Order: sequence, then structure tokens, then C-alpha cells
Amino acid sequence: MNTYLVALLLAIWSGTAMVLDLSGLGVRTALISGTIAGILVGDVALGFTIGATCLLMSVGFYTYGGATIPDYVTGAMFGTVVAKATGSYDVGLATAATLSLLMTQFDILGRASTTVFQHLADKALAKNSIRKFEMWTLAGTLPWFFSRFIPTFIGVILMDSLADIAAVATSIEGISNGLSVVGRALPAVGFALLLSYMDIKKYWPFLVAGYVMYAFMDVGTIGLALVGAAAGALYISNKRDEVQV
Repeated sequence: MNTYLVALLLAIWSGTAMVLDLSGLGVRTALISGTIAGILVGDVALGFTIGATCLLMSVGFYTYGGATIPDYVTGAMFGTVVAKATGSYDVGLATAATLSLLMTQFDILGRASTTVFQHLADKALAKNSIRKFEMWTLAGTLPWFFSRFIPTFIGVILMDSLADIAAVATSIEGISNGLSVVGRALPAVGFALLLSYMDIKKYWPFLVAGYVMYAFMDVGTIGLALVGAAAGALYISNKRDEVQV
């Protein structure tokens, strides 16, 4: 598919998904965006893999209090495009992580720009102009849309140049090995951040049980998820019974 068409489609999806995410639909995830990018570049499996890995890296990150965090959703799309162009999963993943951090600046710009429309909406409401109030409020989604549309469109167009640079870099053994190590370490960082939010001192038996089942009993990820869900439901049920007593 033509690079400009891929850039346009990914940019439209990126901006639209950002606006939809504000409504709570939850369609803007690294897994979905990575898969869509994979479809557009002709390698669904690659997009799914990059998206899933970026999703793991994002575990533990959340916009508490409106804080800005790395945009692994956009990073997943960039990573998929670069991985396809270079033929290297590690290069794509490293690119995804780097650009996810860079996207925080566009996120801040998008958030700050919405205040302009908010003030216009406040003035309209003060004049009891409900129609203008609604118009400016809805217009406040435009900065969110363009904060993802513009960098995605420009970034994908420039990916060809970036892919050439990455290809030269990966031809150097030291850099190639470093990217490989980083690519395997980033998901672990995501899990570590998630664990830091959990009360491990209180719920350590669940952690140990999950580790034993995975490391020594070869229980798959889906199996662990089902066992964890069952254990969590049982724990909550017992807590409710204690409260009733």
C-alpha cells in the first residue's frame, strides 16, 4: 500500500480513536492499533505482536489526575511500520518505545489547547447561548484529534528515512545486540510498574501460586488468567460473607 495512504489512514484512526477514548469506549489500545497498522502494512501477525508487547509495556501506566504518560498506542503503530520496513522486530519495538515517550509532548500540547475552547464555552454559557456553548464544547475535541493525527501522519511519511537509518544502525553488532536486550526488557519493566501498584505484602500467596504454575507446571497465560479470576472471585465472595456475619 502507498506510504501516504497508510499514513493518512493511520492518522485518521489515531485521531478518531483518541476522541472516542474520551467517551469511555475503550477502543484506543496498543493491541488494536498495532493490529490495524499490521493490516495496513500487510503483516497482521507482526502488528499484533508489536501491539501486544506495547500493551505489556504500558501495564502500570495510567493518567492518574490527568498525568501525561508514554503513548504506547501511537508507538505501537510506529513500531509496526518500522518493523515491517526493516524486517526487524527488535528495531520496531525500540522505535515504538522511543516514540511513545516523544508523544508525551504532543499530549501536553493537546491538553493545553483545549482550554481555549473551554474559555469560549464558558463565555457562551455566561451569555446563556446554549447553542454556542455546545459548539465550543464539542470543538474542544479537535486538539485531542490533531494531537494524534498530525504526528502520526508526518511520522509515518518519514518512516522510510528512519527505516534506512535503523537498518544502518542494526548492521553494527553492538547496537543490534543492545536493541535486542532492550526489546526483551521493556515488557518486564511494565510488569514491574504494575507490581509496584499492588499490595504484594498482603497478596503475596497469589503471586507465588501464579509463578509456580507458570514456571513449574507449564500453565499457559489463558489458564493463569482463568485461575486468577476464579481465585479473585472466591476471595471477594469470602470477604462479603465476613462482612455479613
